[in-house]
Amino acid sequence: MLSPIQKQIVEQPGNLIVRASAGTGKTHTMVSKIVYDIENQHSHKVVAAITFTIKAANEIKERMTIDTANHFIGTNNSFAIEEVIKPFMKDVFGKEYKVDMSTDYSAKVNSFAEGVAKIKDEQILCSYFDSKENFIFQLALNILKKSKACQLYLQAKYFKIYVDEYQDCDKDMHDFFMYISEILKIDTFVVGDEKQSIYMWRGAYPQAFMDIWERQEFSKMFMRDNFRSCQQVQNYSNLLCNETRDLYSPVEDLSAVLMICASGTNWVPSVIPHLDPDKKCALLRYSNANAEIGAKELSVGGVEFTYVPQTPIADITTEAAWIYNAVAKYFVLPKYSVYDFRDEIPNEVVGNKRVVNYIKKVLSVLDECIKAEDVDGFSKQVAEMAEYLGYETKDDHCESLYKTISDKRFHPAFNVDGLQRIAITFHSSKGLEFDQVILFVSDYRLSSVQDIYNYYVATTRAKTKLIMVYINNDWNATQFAKNINNILDKSDLKMSDVATVVDCIHKKVVC
Repeated sequence: MLSPIQKQIVEQPGNLIVRASAGTGKTHTMVSKIVYDIENQHSHKVVAAITFTIKAANEIKERMTIDTANHFIGTNNSFAIEEVIKPFMKDVFGKEYKVDMSTDYSAKVNSFAEGVAKIKDEQILCSYFDSKENFIFQLALNILKKSKACQLYLQAKYFKIYVDEYQDCDKDMHDFFMYISEILKIDTFVVGDEKQSIYMWRGAYPQAFMDIWERQEFSKMFMRDNFRSCQQVQNYSNLLCNETRDLYSPVEDLSAVLMICASGTNWVPSVIPHLDPDKKCALLRYSNANAEIGAKELSVGGVEFTYVPQTPIADITTEAAWIYNAVAKYFVLPKYSVYDFRDEIPNEVVGNKRVVNYIKKVLSVLDECIKAEDVDGFSKQVAEMAEYLGYETKDDHCESLYKTISDKRFHPAFNVDGLQRIAITFHSSKGLEFDQVILFVSDYRLSSVQDIYNYYVATTRAKTKLIMVYINNDWNATQFAKNINNILDKSDLKMSDVATVVDCIHKKVVC
């Protein structure tokens, strides 16, 4: 079922930008719109649904109710690389660039010219040392502007492009997508929420999203109704930002949002009585170190929490990254089979028995290598399997894969949905939801726009209960208190109007 605003979005033709606050059903709406547009397009043309992560792209594919085989559903980078750079680079830079390129973003360069030279000399698509500059999209736009063949190809193939999480685009991505929209005149659907931009430190440019919001050629719609969180959690998170502040609706029961004032030594026994043991819970911290410490302290206190670390293979960005992930899941997850592995092979024909039998054989050998603690043998077998499937590996990446599998500390990262209580960074929580959320206010001083966005993302992960821990005499917590009071004051409210304040130092409860 679609809400009235979701239905309006789905049926709106032409260029459209949607501001979608947390919990408003963004993915459901986007998928419904893609299906609607495809079913009402009576030509050979297809769509491109572009996301930031392979996981998000797979979620879109899984939710689609129609055949999407001819449509592009993938990541920003894969679209730029596969649809622009690889097929048309030779048109702009010469026939010597008709090479079999691979991606390795750990390979860094200082300038555009160096990046282009690395493609010619090493066949590697790399990245800049300066994380706020994007070589892939600078190159893609350069090619797109200069190659008439590329322009005609995109215009002939696509009738619409959908870009998800646009607030996380950087300036170079923005320039690329706006060229497609404005110059090539391909209808563009953009969805995002500037309040959920938490990657400005690595180049995200939420102003790009608001720039589109001001453009006359885009229709504009705003999804504000949160279907995820209870009313009190909605109230609290809505008060943080100007554009949702008017959604505040007073409630009598303030038990869903707690501000627990405690000391560094008694915060665990202060929090535990407020947790429902039958509901899922997440402790969200800014750093991995604090998430791990928090999980240990809560577990010692009598409520088991599992720390979910970043795995050694998490930052691998080469084209073979999916292989490392699939191999890890095969050895970590009991129900992950060779057929699941096969289904993750890009462009592989389902049912290819030769491929399945080969994978079975290699996985069996890898199992023996792990048992024998044979890292070199393990790396060699992974490299041979990758070559068979058309990919290249790196020795250090294979070693990272071996570490991911052999060290059980990393295994929870592959089964987050199956865990009752976890501790992770708030960055890792984006796109997730939990019945109960615990956070420390000292992680969010609210002294900058980025701090407020981070805090908004963290608070909106909670469905039924939000527990905020204020550590007494902590300078960062004091800064938070000052700034949150200023924010609430804009609505003539104070903390005790929107949350139950529990002072575990002086044994007081303020409702």
